[in-house]
Order: sequence, then structure tokens, then C-alpha cells
Amino acid sequence: MMIRIRYVGTKRKRESFTNVMNSMQTVAYIKKNRCSVARFGDGEFQMIEHGRKNGGEGDFKVDTFQSFNIELAARLDEVLKVPVKNLLVCVPYPYLHSGVYRGYDRTFFEREWLGRGELVSEAFTKHEVVGDTTFTRFFLHRTDIKDYPSYIAALKELWNKRDVILVEGEKSRLGVGNDLFDNVASLKRILCPSTNAFSVYDRILEKVKAPGHEDNLFLLALGHTATVLAYDMTKAGLQAIDLGHVDIEYEWYRMGAKEKIPVPGKYVNEVKEGRQVGNFQDAEYESQILTRIIAENKDVL
Repeated sequence: MMIRIRYVGTKRKRESFTNVMNSMQTVAYIKKNRCSVARFGDGEFQMIEHGRKNGGEGDFKVDTFQSFNIELAARLDEVLKVPVKNLLVCVPYPYLHSGVYRGYDRTFFEREWLGRGELVSEAFTKHEVVGDTTFTRFFLHRTDIKDYPSYIAALKELWNKRDVILVEGEKSRLGVGNDLFDNVASLKRILCPSTNAFSVYDRILEKVKAPGHEDNLFLLALGHTATVLAYDMTKAGLQAIDLGHVDIEYEWYRMGAKEKIPVPGKYVNEVKEGRQVGNFQDAEYESQILTRIIAENKDVL
């Protein structure tokens, strides 16, 4: 109750930020402008904040998939503050309007705003327009999205008939077992470490910038690393959209889930049981893999 009271007390300040789009507006903007997307959530803001305080890895105990890295913290800070043409920076719209979620999620966003509002506000003042990070989180506990099939159809328009390269954790397996990407012209994958992907960042960036990729649409699912990667790829003239958990959210929608639950065969970092994922053998999936970038300082073709 105290969180809600304090949050309501910030209404005037929150409503002063009029350049922040909701989820539906964000999807429409990406389609219209054919832009890249770099998304910030609580994890990215936590790392920036920790980096500004000159914290070390030992006292950063937040995420299960990305350890603290001072270089990553600095790069995230850069993306937050430095506008790049054709890149849409996103922060959670629910920070400003928590009512788009219900229950614990609503309280979570209110608490995050109270704790990090000043940091988050930097994006609102640095960028002419700001998207909604949660455009990829369209199902669980949402109150504003009523017509899920229409929203999903709008999402799929972003990659309709495009030659797509997924840059994802090696056990994320976006689109496997569902029809999320059944409308693409072609689909290839660059597989990266499921955790601490930034440890091989230079090699990931080298692969995505390889000649011949100029007309591809890159869809990223690499946690904090995707935020920086989208920024660097946009500067290199590529289109890259950080989609984060969109495939897991789609799976939860298909399952009719009421809470965050494991998804068989896919890495779900937000659920303890979802972090234990076995090997996967499928001929079509294997044929889509361009390369595996693994942590032992070598790539597997």
C-alpha cells in the first residue's frame, strides 16, 4: 500500500513525459520506420546503476544470465544517453503507467520507478521518442491488450517476408515448436552462450557484421548484450530488433499460463526450473544454424 501511495504521488512528474509510447504504438512505430530497437528493463538499469557506483562483480547478485561487467555497464550507459539515427530506445511504459499490469507486476513497476525514476528519466530527456520495452511482454498479467491474436499479427508484420537471422542464446530456440516466424522469407540462427553472452561480444559483433547481411533483419534475444548489440549494429547500417522474451511470452499465451512457468525445451531464466534445458536434435533447426559462438574462444560452424 505504501508503494502505491508514493507512486501515485509522482503522477505529475510521470505524466510530464509525453514522448513515451505504449506497446501498440511501439509496434506500429517500428513497422512504419523500419528501425532497430534497443530495450532497457530492470536488469539493464541495475547494471548501469551498479557501474556508476563503481561496484564490483562480487556484490552484484541480481541476474541469473549475466554477471556484472564494468564494460557492459558503461556501454549500456552509452546507449541510454546517446541517440543514434534509426534506433528506437525502449524503456518500460509501465514505469509511467503501471495500470497496464495487474497484481504483483503492477507493484513491481511502481517500486522500480520509485527506486530508479531519475535514471530512467534520462532516456526520456535524451531521446525525441521512446518506445515501450514491454511490447514483447504482451500476455501475462496485461490489462491493456485485449485482442491477443490481433496484437500477435501486428508483431509478426515486423518480420513478414523478411530474411531473418536470429541471434539468440544456444538454448533459447526461438520459434521452435510454434508458428511465430512462419511468415518469414528465410530463417537462420547465430547461437551464443545462454549466460554471460557479453564475454564473447566482439565475436558476435564480427559475425553479424559479416558481408552479405545488409538486407537481413536481425532479431536478438541475448539479455543485456542485445541492447548494446542493437546499438552497434544500427551504427553499422543493419536493422536489429531486441525481442527478448517474446517467444516465451508467445508460448505462455499458447499454453494459457497464469504465471511464469517452464517451457519444455527452451531456456526460461525467470523460472528456476526453466534454467535446466537439455540438448535438442532436429534436422530443420540444425539446418538453420549459421554458427555457434561458444565461450571457449572458438566458434563451431
